Amino acid sequence: MDINNLKAFIEVADKRSFSRSAESLRLTQPAVSKRIAALESELSAKLFDRVGRSVHLTEAGRVLLPSARQISAELSRIEDVICNLGNDVGGKLSIGTTEHVGTHRLPQVLKLFRENYPDVDIDLHFANSTETLKAVEEGLLEMALCSMPEQNSQRNHPKLRGIEIWSDELVIVAAKSHPLATGQPVSLELLSKCPAILPPLRSATRKTIEDSMNHNDLRAMVSIEANDFETIRSMTSIGLGWACLPKFQVDETLQILPVEELKLKYSVALVRHQDRTLSRAAQAFLNSLPTQIG
Repeated sequence: MDINNLKAFIEVADKRSFSRSAESLRLTQPAVSKRIAALESELSAKLFDRVGRSVHLTEAGRVLLPSARQISAELSRIEDVICNLGNDVGGKLSIGTTEHVGTHRLPQVLKLFRENYPDVDIDLHFANSTETLKAVEEGLLEMALCSMPEQNSQRNHPKLRGIEIWSDELVIVAAKSHPLATGQPVSLELLSKCPAILPPLRSATRKTIEDSMNHNDLRAMVSIEANDFETIRSMTSIGLGWACLPKFQVDETLQILPVEELKLKYSVALVRHQDRTLSRAAQAFLNSLPTQIG
């Protein structure tokens, strides 16, 4: 099976477009179509339905996609290993992270890393922590910088190993005009009766708050869900509800609400698969972080 045909298949599946895939692969559209046709012929199965300008995976295409991703990732890993056999650090480094980490923690690290290792091709992927951990577990990413709740890490991801790199205190906040912003202690019960602006259920922060609520037979009244802290901060600052944010993101528009029942922390872990041998690029990146993994 030709790896170039597989890569073309993955691109078309991701972009749902032959023309956009051709641009990404730096090929002509007929060349991409030819590669897909060759793969379909080899597998004796149609992989895409073309309806007008839309491209959709067939059932056979959906079955093939996860394996195609794994094969492509493994070949990239092999290329990196061979590339890194010399004295120089090079090759591709695939890292997954969240918008929060990418905005507030990574820029300075990546700047220094780029200066020290200019030959490394940094392949950065942004997603929520759940999706990022899954990608590392499946071998699609070499490592990740994301939240990884200690109580769930071993049970849900037994093959992953992580170490805390950064830690931020989380606080409950509301706009200064919010009825809860009196400066007096706020109970979980009172919080449960007011609209909240929180991350989706799959996030570690949301799970921690929901668990605390459930332990007290309460439930958060979530009026708005947002994937990143910056959006949550903006929505909270105009009085749409209370929220949970890293303390350093609290500005003059917000007031911290003292909630004794909630002691929260946002930890960023460096996560890797225990069975994967790290490339020299990955090892060099680890050495550039505040804490090094063993």
